[in-house]
Amino acid sequence: MRAAPASIRVPRALPAVLVHVSLVVVTTALSLAIVPVAFWLIVAIALGIAAGSVPRLYTAWALIILLPLFQLPRDPSAVDWKPYALLAGLHLIHVLASLALVLPVRGMIDARVFVRPLCRFVIVQLPCQVLFVFLLVAVSSEWFSRAMPWLAPVGAAALIVLAGILIIPLARRRGRSGSLSHH
Repeated sequence: MRAAPASIRVPRALPAVLVHVSLVVVTTALSLAIVPVAFWLIVAIALGIAAGSVPRLYTAWALIILLPLFQLPRDPSAVDWKPYALLAGLHLIHVLASLALVLPVRGMIDARVFVRPLCRFVIVQLPCQVLFVFLLVAVSSEWFSRAMPWLAPVGAAALIVLAGILIIPLARRRGRSGSLSHH
């Protein structure tokens, strides 16, 4: 008598291939929206398909580098939807590609696994999109001449605050661990 193979039933299970397919769909949609040149559109779509099919090739990150290049020749405008879609789409490609690296194509995965990455995506995107609106308003051609004198000091102050937010906790943590190691 043979024992049946062990199996685990996951209540809210989704096929893991959904992540890979979602990566291809997102990369294709973003490429179609952003890339105006047929040759580069084919390259972008091929990179997206490769990202979903063989995540270990890291083509998703090549696409993350490629897509913003097509935004460079465009005049910045706060009313153009493409920069906002590009910002969110590139972040979503990163999240999906990271998940695709660790999830096998076959099998099932608990739907709750996606909650934390999606929450982090939203938490990052909300302030980034708001800041992006302000940035696009500041550098748009009609506002640029008025915004330029105060942009450098505001940017420098923002970098100092960001550095403080990131470095101070690390320095405190290092100081605590360093003082403990001497005893």
